[in-house]
Amino acid sequence: MQKTLIRTVTGVFLVGLLVLCLHLGDIVFLLIFGGFFLITIREMDSLIKAMGKEIVTTPASIFAGFFGIVYYLTSYNLPVVFAFGLLMVVATMVGQVLLMEDDFSAAAYCLLPFAYPILSECALVAIYFALPHWMARTACCAAILCPSVGDIFAYFGGRALGKTPLAPKISPKKTVEGAVFSLLGSILAGVALYYAQGLWIQDRGMGLFDLVSLGFICGVVGQFGDLFASCLKRSADVKDFSETLPGHGGVMDRLDSVLLCAPVVLAFCILALS
Repeated sequence: MQKTLIRTVTGVFLVGLLVLCLHLGDIVFLLIFGGFFLITIREMDSLIKAMGKEIVTTPASIFAGFFGIVYYLTSYNLPVVFAFGLLMVVATMVGQVLLMEDDFSAAAYCLLPFAYPILSECALVAIYFALPHWMARTACCAAILCPSVGDIFAYFGGRALGKTPLAPKISPKKTVEGAVFSLLGSILAGVALYYAQGLWIQDRGMGLFDLVSLGFICGVVGQFGDLFASCLKRSADVKDFSETLPGHGGVMDRLDSVLLCAPVVLAFCILALS
């Protein structure tokens, strides 16, 4: 009971922080999310260390912590941010070669933080800043809230009715029943966003079909994101990425489903606009 209460309080705080970011936007959005992104790099570094691999993560941390500021100071110029990211990738590879000792297999892990989570985090920022204003906030909410609501439905639905294991070798506690509840929760979140978007969009907004579709897609893809994160944690033999968020584990534990949904939502919106 106490764990559920702590989890709920933390969840409410995170939702409030999300609302603040979406409402104020601009540099506030970039700074707060940049802080979370920086934490995810540190969590990935700790996870890879738990696997017995020493990698260079300073360039990835620099990019995660400062790419939002660079983006803002260059008037939201994506090519500049892309070039900044490529420079940090090169710096990582150079640093890995210079600091390499006996375990050469660590070189295969040094670029992992750029692919996961940085690339997905950049997709989340692109959704908010690169899409048309009538779509941006709603799509950003869909990328974050649909899988998150799905996680909540899966947690309570799985505890109440879960019997059939979903992927016992990866995550023994996940059930097929919980996965169905997760899909339902994501779709309902999409429906709720259709009606809620009137709070921040006064004229045109995203259609019901689009948001239900996004809810369904996030409900499926988000669960694979959760399972992928579980694969990483199992390979490192850890339960959570960290203990940053009381009742939730680490920031990566909270964002694991969002990280796979963000690129898919961005692609969906670009195709819808075309």
